[in-house]
Amino acid sequence: MSITNSQVIDIWAIPTWEPDNVVLYVSDHLEWGEKAEQGEHLQLLQDKLNTYVAFIESGEIYTEIPNALGKHPIIRINGLYELPEQGELFIDRAAEVLKEVGIGLEFVLDENEAIRGM
Repeated sequence: MSITNSQVIDIWAIPTWEPDNVVLYVSDHLEWGEKAEQGEHLQLLQDKLNTYVAFIESGEIYTEIPNALGKHPIIRINGLYELPEQGELFIDRAAEVLKEVGIGLEFVLDENEAIRGM
């Protein structure tokens, strides 16, 4: 599962170090490349985020993850590559919009995976 399969929730967890949160992980293993490729990558990311938001807002999260009831939903994008400027702008804006509806959004650069992949 990854960013390329927009209709699937990749991974979810209620981390012991974040017991008030339910974290829905997006696995983004794609390189950002040139500007044209960045647009395609951003579209994949937007499609994936839309699926996650629908999962949360529809309440499906509570039927699929009963322990999520009463917890703060956070979408955490685990990226293998550093965000380009356009990606940072997208994440910042999406995080603002999602915060208004009670959903957290974070991007985490998984440098350990990037090193292993070299």
